[in-house]
Amino acid sequence: MTSESHAEAFRAYSNYFEDLGALLGGRYGVAETLAEGVIEATTSHPGLASAQRRPLEGARQAAFDEGMRKGWGFLRRAQREVEDSDFFDSEANAYLPYFAYYATYHCGRAFAAASRQQIPRDHAALLRTLSAAATRGAFPYPWSAWCKGCPETLEVEFGDVSAGDVHVLSRPRYETSDERLAMFLRTTRGKQLGEYYAVQRTKAVKPGKTRRALSAEEKRRHAGRLPATTIFDLLYRIRKKVSYGDADVFVLGPGSEVEARRLAEGLVLVCDATVAMLEAASAIYAGPELLERAAEAYAERTESSLIARRHALWAQRASGRRSLVAAAW
Repeated sequence: MTSESHAEAFRAYSNYFEDLGALLGGRYGVAETLAEGVIEATTSHPGLASAQRRPLEGARQAAFDEGMRKGWGFLRRAQREVEDSDFFDSEANAYLPYFAYYATYHCGRAFAAASRQQIPRDHAALLRTLSAAATRGAFPYPWSAWCKGCPETLEVEFGDVSAGDVHVLSRPRYETSDERLAMFLRTTRGKQLGEYYAVQRTKAVKPGKTRRALSAEEKRRHAGRLPATTIFDLLYRIRKKVSYGDADVFVLGPGSEVEARRLAEGLVLVCDATVAMLEAASAIYAGPELLERAAEAYAERTESSLIARRHALWAQRASGRRSLVAAAW
């Protein structure tokens, strides 16, 4: 890629996450109140009202504790990269997507344990599990947003999000955050299917040929097998970009430290909110005491102020209180 291409690709990703971060901040609060706002919204979400609460035991308890411990660990690493207000290392954007995705991955496995589903063993299984929860309305917006269908044949369906006319390089605005999210879902689904189509084009090839064309019907059929694309896929997309694609986009693309930080802060905000949402969804199935104990154990072992604040939130809920514990903030 040229330096101009790097800059444009970086701006696109930065705009996506800055807009998504603004959407979350506008709905649930910002900075120290974001997690509390997300937890409050998730625990009162109508889509989880029918969940049957039962305490965890044995292997599921162990799997839950491991998932939260690892997820919080990756969240802490991501948070540390942006907490210094005076300096930001722009090269951090080459590995921040990795931290953000794995925070979600491990907390997603913890959610599967808490909700008594089969615990995913790989990325595809995790994304299927979370997609199924999103499409049945178990998560609040924007984690409830999804995209189905086949972008290549222009047959796309959205759920809980509205498609609109917004340019990928236009400056983020709260008024267009919903439309940009829809675009992010659609383009991500297009890339997911494009990778699959590329493999299929090399199968059943006629002699003397290296690839074959796929019919529109084949594309539709393959698209119908792919689970709905959700926010969790967006985090996986950017993680794959830095791990297997072109990490230079995130290091060479920004024109200044300010631009580099903009992506990082948006990505970390989305990660923090997503982890908080999965915590709250887990608590619906297994009780807030589960989160209180896990956060307390983690905070004591690591002396993490971030997780100490999470512990304060869950201690309030376990005791039936809802107001902030001011000393913890």
